[in-house]
Amino acid sequence: MPLDIIAFDLDGTTLSSSNMISEANLDALKKAHGSGVRLVPCTGRSMYELPGELNALIDELGFSVFPYIITDNGAQVYDLPKRKLLYTKDIPEKRALKILSEGRRRLAITYGSFGIMGAADNQGIVWEAEEAAVFVREYGRKWNLPAANLEELIKWNCGVVKISMNFADAGESKRCFEEFSSWPGLALSSSSVENIEFMQEGISKGEALTFISGHLGIPLSRIMAIGDNHNDMEMITIAGFGVAMGNAVPELKEKARWVTAANDEDGLARAIEKMFAEF
Repeated sequence: MPLDIIAFDLDGTTLSSSNMISEANLDALKKAHGSGVRLVPCTGRSMYELPGELNALIDELGFSVFPYIITDNGAQVYDLPKRKLLYTKDIPEKRALKILSEGRRRLAITYGSFGIMGAADNQGIVWEAEEAAVFVREYGRKWNLPAANLEELIKWNCGVVKISMNFADAGESKRCFEEFSSWPGLALSSSSVENIEFMQEGISKGEALTFISGHLGIPLSRIMAIGDNHNDMEMITIAGFGVAMGNAVPELKEKARWVTAANDEDGLARAIEKMFAEF
């Protein structure tokens, strides 16, 4: 009998390096759904940033194809069929504004997620610095996100779900990660070498998956989790069948029960086939 839940990361896992979902991956997800497995996208993205192929699956198979969706690195959990937010934990306003202030004085684009919407901050030296011009242009091309004054949005919402800093230089990102790690009340993660993601303390994909496990009464041993980066570490560790992508960071591969192929080699589909073969 297959496992009860497959929790799968998107970027670097389900999506190829060109941000597409292969036919093999889509077919594997459909097969799992048809066998009664609950599919749970588990992403650092916000709800409105789901890739078009997943939205197409919802159109084809109904909301039940993804009964739960974990977004913003575990800061929010949605019951999709009921259109209900089950779980959320924001960064409080004062702490969020302090993070934003730091982002504005560095060569980094700071992004704020408010759950069903988000925006890149339109203030800070990164927008004026000549050495960051190519980075800013490529960031806008890749993500096509709206830009707004995040200070105003944070105050309006009395906080923020998640803040991301995306740096022009990977070395600066690493130095800042070490610096910000000492700040109290925060959980830090990363989805790439140029990225730092800030959530309220206690937030992770693993924590959100544990919430779903308890909500459904399904033991963690009956869950497969698959990912590629540091922000997938907790869910890979707690799941009964933790899978790392072939393109995953070395630390994740060390923790995983099994390592599949890379995201450009249908690694998600191969992991799902492995699940059917073993369980």
